[in-house]
Amino acid sequence: MPVLTLTGVNSTGQTISTNVSSNEAAFVTGVFSKEIIMSDFALASAAVDTVIAQLQEKKIAFVLPGVQILIFPIGLVVTGVWTVIFVVAYGYGTYQRMMFADSFRRRKAMANNVKRI
Repeated sequence: MPVLTLTGVNSTGQTISTNVSSNEAAFVTGVFSKEIIMSDFALASAAVDTVIAQLQEKKIAFVLPGVQILIFPIGLVVTGVWTVIFVVAYGYGTYQRMMFADSFRRRKAMANNVKRI
């Protein structure tokens, strides 16, 4: 596609020029007249219009967005692994403290029994 440059003179007599992108240019005749170039917004609008038409014709079903996980939840897996590691470490520490407390009670009871005899 060619690059078009528009040139003009403003009210103070200065020359002003700018380039016109192919998304903004429309060719009436010539080689490029049969090409349809649309901006990103126009492409998105056309896609939305197509989907709305298909919904109205009942060719496709409406899918409520956000109710399905469409990508693999890597963050959920990583967070889940960290949670499992934390729970195991915390549980192991709690178990060791309970065993130490039982051992302490037994030693304390044995020490009290020895003194009384």
